[in-house]
Amino acid sequence: MLTYSFENIASESMYEHLYRCIKQDILQKKLRAGEKLPSKRALADHLKISKVTVETAYAQLAAEG
Repeated sequence: MLTYSFENIASESMYEHLYRCIKQDILQKKLRAGEKLPSKRALADHLKISKVTVETAYAQLAAEG
């Protein structure tokens, strides 16, 4: 399961932070092409954040392809 820290994210919103963390994992090949991301609900529960936050980050990633 993906694990990220949301401490000290300063002026960045939570969804932007999550989006950047996942994007960085993709670019660093920690997440492989075709590998499924966790469900919005499962990731939100795991990270103890809102499902809407995860949904918005996923939507941003999808918009960029």
